[in-house]
Amino acid sequence: MIIRNLPTDRVDLSGGSQRLPTHAALHSPLGLKRSVRRWRMRPGVADRFLSPGRCGRMADGNRGGWHRARGGRFAVENLSPHRRKRLMVTHSCPTTVGSGDGTARRGANRAAHCPVARPRTLMIGIAVACLLASHTRSRAENPSSLDSATVRVKTFDSGKPGPSVLVVAGGRRDQRFPLHALNQLGGWSLSAGKLVTVGIDAPSIPAALAARAAACDPDWIIELREDFYYPREGLATLGGSLIHADNAGLAEMSRALRDAINAELADPQGHFKWRLPNQTSSSFALSWGAQHGANAMLLVTSARRNTTPTRDLRAAVRIRQHRLLVHAALRRLEMLGPEARVDRFVNRDRAKTGSRKLYVAIYDGPGSGRPMPFVTDLMNGIPYVEAHPIHPVEIRSGGLESFDVALFPGGMASHQFDALEATGRRAVQGFVRRGGGYIGICAGAYMAATQPYTWGLGLLDAQIVDHDHWARGIGTVKIELTPAGQRVFGKRSGKFDYHYGNGPIFSPATQQDLPEYEVLAWYRTGIGVDGADPQVMVDTPAIISGRYGKGRVLVSSGHSEWSSGIEAFLLRYVEWTGGSQPPGAASNR
Repeated sequence: MIIRNLPTDRVDLSGGSQRLPTHAALHSPLGLKRSVRRWRMRPGVADRFLSPGRCGRMADGNRGGWHRARGGRFAVENLSPHRRKRLMVTHSCPTTVGSGDGTARRGANRAAHCPVARPRTLMIGIAVACLLASHTRSRAENPSSLDSATVRVKTFDSGKPGPSVLVVAGGRRDQRFPLHALNQLGGWSLSAGKLVTVGIDAPSIPAALAARAAACDPDWIIELREDFYYPREGLATLGGSLIHADNAGLAEMSRALRDAINAELADPQGHFKWRLPNQTSSSFALSWGAQHGANAMLLVTSARRNTTPTRDLRAAVRIRQHRLLVHAALRRLEMLGPEARVDRFVNRDRAKTGSRKLYVAIYDGPGSGRPMPFVTDLMNGIPYVEAHPIHPVEIRSGGLESFDVALFPGGMASHQFDALEATGRRAVQGFVRRGGGYIGICAGAYMAATQPYTWGLGLLDAQIVDHDHWARGIGTVKIELTPAGQRVFGKRSGKFDYHYGNGPIFSPATQQDLPEYEVLAWYRTGIGVDGADPQVMVDTPAIISGRYGKGRVLVSSGHSEWSSGIEAFLLRYVEWTGGSQPPGAASNR
């Protein structure tokens, strides 16, 4: 028997008001679940009969059984008309429900169609009472019982008097960037008050969150959310909004937050606006705040610009907007000192004593592709790595200072170079000179080169060969590791495939102020289109490493992360530049 959504008029509930027993997914022999709820059924109102995803006790006249109802309405299929008429919803007073032309009948049907209803109902009643008592007791003992696999709660307490702020993100689909921003809020040291963050990596808000929020007793509750577009005339979505009730205290805070974020948005169409809550802005924070008298705000950012065609905003921009809004709120509440900068979001002091932690910044700006695949691969591949996309704005304002490694991916080196501006370029050079690691892949490898290459940062004693034919083609070539490369990447002999996409061809630049680079892999075949000679690539470096000040530099002309069988080279790049592998250390992974 299948129960599915159908219009209300498919079910006749004219038998009168009836309380139904516990209904939920079936986890016990009695078909009961720990979560207990009762539902009142009024005549003719089928859509209140069962809630989405819950179960009721249903039986037809000849076969008892538990069946699942979805969507708040139900109908019975795959039954004969006779059985449909005799479908019963049982409780202490079972009712037969008709399906269109039938009616709900009591009394006489009870004995004929459910002879064991009373003892079974008694058993169910006893079980429900026991479960209710147990459930209530466990909730009282642990009001914040949340699934740690999908919900992460972090508390940052200054130990000094001040406001208590709860920040929530997730609990909906497509909320990766608010969740990532939430993880960055712990990078600031509080000067007063307490900050609690709750990240929900699930498509819905868990029921236990309300109790957890009550345990925090926040003065402010803020929810981070991402939508799809900036607001514009006739568009029903919420993007670029601060949503809250209309009162003086919230309006003052909202104005400060809008001023902070709109100051960085040149296009007025992208400016954040204040909106009153409505049905489309349903929010845990707004609902909970209204019920408990806390100041509540919903901060909604946009995933895309209003352009034709629409274009995604960069991950680093989307993450930073959330972080900037919360930073402005905490600053206004006098919970942050002047040293807590919005773009310094890695707090190395919070790492556990004796634990291994490697912080990797991945450039995400003009001239680069999407950074999140790198974030995912690195954090899945190396347990002690924490990776974040970083925008040129953040680099220029000192965002690299707390990282161990900066990774500049493929794209267009000239665009990356220009986006950094002189301040950002000096910041990258200073970061490496003081001991940071630099990884350059394709376009990022071009940027490590020295003069006369126009867009080089001068991190390696390497010059670009045959730059006039830089667009020499895309395809698979063969490379071979050197003994030094085998110490970094493991014992791999012979030639193997390597994805090439218009990367640099290097030769020594013989700069007096830079040490010689070391070749980790050689090109053994080449590629060439539009007049480029494939032989120019053969026996030139594919992967090289070197030193710049106290820092390590490793660049890959091609893309090992896109090359079958050597995808893990990327992890070795990070380990080596981050100092996890000392020079010459063997690695057979």
